[in-house]
Amino acid sequence: MDAVIGRLLKGALGQVTPILLAMLLAIAVFAGMLARQYAAERDAAEARATVADNRAEAFGEMLDWQRDRMRLLTDALEQRDQRLAEDRRAIDQQRDAARRLEHDDAETADWAGLPLPDDVQRWVRDLDAGAADASGTGGGDVPSASAPGDATAGAPTDGDAQP
Repeated sequence: MDAVIGRLLKGALGQVTPILLAMLLAIAVFAGMLARQYAAERDAAEARATVADNRAEAFGEMLDWQRDRMRLLTDALEQRDQRLAEDRRAIDQQRDAARRLEHDDAETADWAGLPLPDDVQRWVRDLDAGAADASGTGGGDVPSASAPGDATAGAPTDGDAQP
C-alpha cells in the first residue's frame, strides 16, 4: 500500500509541478510588470521633483534680487526723507527769519503788506509749475501766490499760516 500511495503521490506531484511552475512564472511576470510600473512612477516623480527644485531655485534667486532692489529703494527713500526734512527745517528757518524781520522792521512790514505785482505772480506760478513737474507732486506741496489786490497778500493774519 505504501507503494501505491507513493506512486499516487509521485504521479500527482508530476502533474502538479508543471502547474506550480506555470503559477510561479505568472507571479514572476506580474511582479516584473508591477516593478516596471513602480519604476516609471518613481522616474516621473523624480522628474517632477527636479522641475520643482529648479523652479524653487529660480524663485529664490528672483526673491533675492527683489530683496536687494527693495533695500536699495529703501535706502534711497531714507536719504530722500532726510534731505526733505533738512530742506523743511531750512525753509522753516527762513520763514521764521522773514516773520521776525517783518515783525521787527517797520519798513519790511509795510512792504510785506503790499500785493504782489502781476509779473512777480506769474514768475511765482511758473516756479510753482516747474517745481510740480520736477517733483511730480502736481503743485500740491508748493504754496501759490495771492491774487492782485488780495487782502491776504503779504503778512499772514494769523501767526501759524505759511507765507
